[in-house]
Amino acid sequence: MNNNETTPIYKRVLAIVGLILIGGLIIAFLLVALFGGPDSRNLFMGLAGAIVAVPILLWLLLWGLSAITGRHNIASLDSMTANKRHDKYGNVIPDGEIDTVVFDIGNVLTDFAWKEFLQNKGYDEAMVKRMAKATVESDDWVEYDKGNLTNDEIVEKFVLNDPEIGDELRKSFANIDGIILKREKTIPWIRGLKAAGYKVLYLSNFSSQALLGCPDAMAFLDETDGGILSYRDHVVKPFPEIYKLLEERYQLTPQKTVFIDDTPVNIKAAKDLGWKGIIYKDYDQTINELAELGVRF
Repeated sequence: MNNNETTPIYKRVLAIVGLILIGGLIIAFLLVALFGGPDSRNLFMGLAGAIVAVPILLWLLLWGLSAITGRHNIASLDSMTANKRHDKYGNVIPDGEIDTVVFDIGNVLTDFAWKEFLQNKGYDEAMVKRMAKATVESDDWVEYDKGNLTNDEIVEKFVLNDPEIGDELRKSFANIDGIILKREKTIPWIRGLKAAGYKVLYLSNFSSQALLGCPDAMAFLDETDGGILSYRDHVVKPFPEIYKLLEERYQLTPQKTVFIDDTPVNIKAAKDLGWKGIIYKDYDQTINELAELGVRF
């Protein structure tokens, strides 16, 4: 969108009406100040108050419209985006080719803290490793993410992997509350990207148990423009179906989309579909690689 594009007629009319209203109040105020008598004190004070109140009310009206419609205008435009290009609604136009940033969740936007989860239950290092082999490191862990089985059914699969510690596995995985931990940089990161005009989505192999059991860590979901948690649609990465579903649901252009994930095979699957991809190692490395793609905020 060109910044020099003609302003819509209704906006110009509203601007003219606003200027006339404020200009009329100022002229009336000056006339009363210069020619009014002792009896015009109340009128003088009323006009003075109106000159202050009308611009404030107009600003609040614009701010309210922005909040309701989700479309930015002069009242919602802050200093962080003042030097950015904007479309006809005032929404920021991202610099560069990329317009959408898609995040994995575990070990990218949150910590998948399975080791701490088991250690906090009192198990020593040897038992933690043994339990991990039967659970989070097993092929059966994906059953959480597919969302097709109950928690009890999944746990019984873990027990079959190491029956000797079946009681410990059942007790420990009766729920997985607290297995996902919050990262303090996540919400500011998302907000910064959105303020710069990027659509921000998530695409993650994720279970309902982890979502419901870790509300504080998952609070960032409300900051995004949406996404896919695998258990809801019963599809998982790295199968192409989940990527294509995100494309269709949010009308993504593959060449304008970058995916951030800590697992190389998931990034390869995205690139095979024409997306850009970044293998997450740490925050600073990812910020630098985003900048190389023109994504700055």
